[in-house]
Amino acid sequence: MSFRIAGPRLLLLGLQLFAKAWSYNLDTRPTQSFLAQAGRHFGYQVLQIEDGVVVGAPGEGDNTGGLYHCRTSSEFCQPVSLHGSNHTSKYLGMTLATDAAKGSLLACDPGLSRTCDQNTYLSGLCYLFPQSLEGPMLQNRPAYQECMKGKVDLVFLFDGSQSLDRKDFEKILEFMKDVMRKLSNTSYQFAAVQFSTDCRTEFTFLDYVKQNKNPDVLLGSVQPMFLLTNTFRAINYVVAHVFKEESGARPDATKVLVIITDGEASDKGNISAAHDITRYIIGIGKHFVSVQKQKTLHIFASEPVEEFVKILDTFEKLKDLFTDLQRRIYAIEGTNRQDLTSFNMELSSSGISADLSKGHAVVGAVGAKDWAGGFLDLREDLQGATFVGQEPLTSDVRGGYLGYTVAWMTSRSSRPLLAAGAPRYQHVGQVLLFQAPEAGGRWNQTQKIEATQIGSYFGGELCSVDLDQDGEAELLLIGAPLFFGEQRGGRVFTYQRRQSLFEMVSELQGDPGYPLGRFGAAITALTDINGDRLTDVAVGAPLEEQGAVYIFNGKPGGLSPQPSQRIQGAQVFPGIRWFGRSIHGVKDLGGDRLADVVVGAEGRVVVLSSRPVVDVVTELSFSPEEIPVHEVECSYSAREEQKHGVKLKACFRIKPLTPQFQGRLLANLSYTLQLDGHRMRSRGLFPDGSHELSGNTSITPDKSCLDFHFHFPICIQDLISPINVSLNFSLLEEEGTPRDQKVGRAMQPILRPSIHTVTKEIPFEKNCGEDKKCEANLTLSSPARSGPLRLMSSASLAVEWTLSNSGEDAYWVRLDLDFPRGLSFRKVEMLQPHSRMPVSCEELTEGSSLLTKTLKCNVSSPIFKAGQEVSLQVMFNTLLNSSWEDFVELNGTVHCENENSSLQEDNSAATHIPVLYPVNILTKEQENSTLYISFTPKGPKTQQVQHVYQVRIQPSAYDHNMPTLEALVGVPRPHSEDLITYTWSVQTDPLVTCHSEDLKRPSSEAEQPCLPGVQFRCPIVFRWEILIQVTGTVELSKEIKASSTLSLCSSLSVSFNSSKHFHLYGSKASEAQVLVKVDLIHEKEMLHVYVLSGIGGLVLLFLIFLALYKVGFFKRNLKEKMEADGGVPNGSPPEDTDPLAVPGEETKDMGCLEPLRESDKD
Repeated sequence: MSFRIAGPRLLLLGLQLFAKAWSYNLDTRPTQSFLAQAGRHFGYQVLQIEDGVVVGAPGEGDNTGGLYHCRTSSEFCQPVSLHGSNHTSKYLGMTLATDAAKGSLLACDPGLSRTCDQNTYLSGLCYLFPQSLEGPMLQNRPAYQECMKGKVDLVFLFDGSQSLDRKDFEKILEFMKDVMRKLSNTSYQFAAVQFSTDCRTEFTFLDYVKQNKNPDVLLGSVQPMFLLTNTFRAINYVVAHVFKEESGARPDATKVLVIITDGEASDKGNISAAHDITRYIIGIGKHFVSVQKQKTLHIFASEPVEEFVKILDTFEKLKDLFTDLQRRIYAIEGTNRQDLTSFNMELSSSGISADLSKGHAVVGAVGAKDWAGGFLDLREDLQGATFVGQEPLTSDVRGGYLGYTVAWMTSRSSRPLLAAGAPRYQHVGQVLLFQAPEAGGRWNQTQKIEATQIGSYFGGELCSVDLDQDGEAELLLIGAPLFFGEQRGGRVFTYQRRQSLFEMVSELQGDPGYPLGRFGAAITALTDINGDRLTDVAVGAPLEEQGAVYIFNGKPGGLSPQPSQRIQGAQVFPGIRWFGRSIHGVKDLGGDRLADVVVGAEGRVVVLSSRPVVDVVTELSFSPEEIPVHEVECSYSAREEQKHGVKLKACFRIKPLTPQFQGRLLANLSYTLQLDGHRMRSRGLFPDGSHELSGNTSITPDKSCLDFHFHFPICIQDLISPINVSLNFSLLEEEGTPRDQKVGRAMQPILRPSIHTVTKEIPFEKNCGEDKKCEANLTLSSPARSGPLRLMSSASLAVEWTLSNSGEDAYWVRLDLDFPRGLSFRKVEMLQPHSRMPVSCEELTEGSSLLTKTLKCNVSSPIFKAGQEVSLQVMFNTLLNSSWEDFVELNGTVHCENENSSLQEDNSAATHIPVLYPVNILTKEQENSTLYISFTPKGPKTQQVQHVYQVRIQPSAYDHNMPTLEALVGVPRPHSEDLITYTWSVQTDPLVTCHSEDLKRPSSEAEQPCLPGVQFRCPIVFRWEILIQVTGTVELSKEIKASSTLSLCSSLSVSFNSSKHFHLYGSKASEAQVLVKVDLIHEKEMLHVYVLSGIGGLVLLFLIFLALYKVGFFKRNLKEKMEADGGVPNGSPPEDTDPLAVPGEETKDMGCLEPLRESDKD
């Protein structure tokens, strides 16, 4: 299929590239590339023929287009001779089509142009070649429109009123002269009439002919009339005096009146006499700024008025008005007044697309019917054509470009369908399906497929696909190369035949990141290139960087949505551009019977070879087929005995998937063997100590085998699940490997894209008796009740479970525990002497209920042997912010893989644990409590004792569950033999009523002062702080005969229900006591003692004075002697004597000499 954008044609849509590339069975190293001296559009279209490739090369600039025949024996291509053609083909090679049944080739040039009465007509030129490109060639110009020169008599009726100044009047004259000059060599005749209040004929049609059509002579002496603007009168004047045969008017000519004015009409009337005259009015100047003023001109214009009224704001713009006027005049000349179509087949561009099927050729004609488009059904000899377009021909279909692409949809059971694309229909595009007629019949439109995205160019490329190659086209691929979405440029929509209609089933798209990639600019159905007997499809994206080609493989019912291969242009040839602008791949060009794919690019054509696709059949076998358990057990592995291990054999052979390939297959296989590759630690090791082994080997269609050996590490724990042996393989790609059968060597195939991994398992031997079937019998037990759970931040709960197996070996033993959400799993451990048994637990986050959670514990490694019993302890942390009941219930169930359901009655157990809530009470005595009193015989006989206690209840998360509290105040009870008696009372804040009761004290505890005899019971109102005051009246009841000391003690404790609550910091924190010391003092007479003591003191003082006198202490010479001896009787110098002083000299006061020293210095 060709790739094009109309208007009249953009030869290129362009390409970009995938960031990553796949490699399947198209070799990205080109077998051959073709060049020609034909410009950069060489490769715009490509078609494979028997002995090579036909390449289209449309012309560019002044160059003509051409066809080139490229043979595989040469790199350069030769032009295809067009003997007998007398036409110059500017764009030959833009459209190519081939007939799969007959092999003939159709080439068209949609740009055959010619000038008709200074207007350009555009049609097509097509050539039909035989398969060999030699022999008779047919040619035709489909939809060729003969030049029909129409006669037009045109009168300029121009304003000469006083509102015009001289310069503006001259500009009107220059405009008329310019039009007359440019249409002087046509079949037009001109006349001119100036109007104001009156009318004046400046020249008639006869004058125009007599003066040799010279506008300067005809209008050279015209002067303005400078009066009113009587427009109605002027139009009637032209009808009555100018459009007459005596004035030179031709009866068979079309009458055209061009009115030029700068103001609205000054008169009134009607112009019904001018009903057969086409009237085109030009309003100039500021007078027509408002819409209302512009509407005053509508009465003078032909219908529709929007087509025949032109408003210019300045006279300078008259000089640019010729193009619009020419288009209007041309439309007038060729218009069918019934449907207002401006063009019929004059600009058909027939041959812009083409398709051949069983000798039936159709070509697109996008420019027909004012670019509504259609297609031409050509006769087999190209000498006749039937135009088929969309009916009815309304304004909606104009500019739709129907026929931009065409594609036959073959059918076995009915007449074939033809799909025709209209990519510019309503700016979104559509595709119409027509059913081919029977002999002499009409084409019938059967379906309309519309797009949704504006500007996507939906229908810009079409491709029919016979998926299973049975002669029935099941798929219609519609390209939208300008589609944009998800950073992808271009899309291909897949429609599948469902009875008589086609329904969209999937979308194909390129890689993201190329919004201008033009994916879908070229689409072609390949033959089966991967050997699955289904047609494959190639899609070009020529603006993805240097260009890219996608290969989509067929699958039952459609196409794979993901490409099997993406070939980058830069990967094929560095510096290549527009790779993928055209694609064709249905024939073998290399002689190996595999289809090759030809891809067009800028100035180059590349041939990509298909490689044979193969599969590798593998077989794995073991000896022995089961692993002996005794060889992998810890006790056996520790011995220094020979271990046999396992022998492994791997066999390979090539299975061809492309049976049509002719050649010898040889592949270099790379393989990797893995033992337990899915595990962190493998249970099998190769001789080098690793669990993986890699290597290479050559394989052919004949079977070849490799032998390996592996052994086991010490102490394998998992003896149940088999050891997984996986073989991963691929074919090595070697540089320089020949791929062409013509070189006479083996060709390296490509491996079918699938999972190239073979996995086999070797099981462990089971010791389960003769029947080889192990039947376990598990039992689970736990204490029915355990110690309480105290709810505190550091609290934990430990629950013991006992598991036993009274049957045969159990596999994969698992213990499931359901526990409240207030508990959080902490750890699990085996209790001695079974601590070597591995156990691991995991708390499940999913699947638990709203009230409970589940803990799954794996017990054993993985065999829980017959007769074995283990005890394990599961420990939990508490979550204090949870809700709690009076008891915690834990339910356990044990499972294994091989226990009969009839033996599972004792597999469950439950335990109930009471829950104790914390109470945080702190009590202490106040500092203002009475701690000491005393009694004397002469003192008061009665004293008050006061003890004050403070009770603090700390808040907690369980205040809502606070128990009933009671303060117990204990005070002593007096005995009859005591010297003092006392009475007690208790008050609380807040105030409550306390009740007292006597306590029985054993006689052995009578001497204990702090053992209460009376107890006050005071209910406590729940508050943060409570004060309790104990007041006692102590009275001296008997005479004190001897001094003594007594102690009185009061105590406080807080009690509550300890079956559901506990002291958070211990019961001592809620107890306090105050001890009062009581002194009983006995007083005696002491006056005579004081008198005798005074007399004794005086006598002692007299004796000391008398002794001093006797030793001469009071004589003067004793003082002098002491001074002579240094002040000390024993000759020791006094402590303040200067040891450096000179003897005999008087010691002087140094402080007194200091002023003299200062005087000497001066």
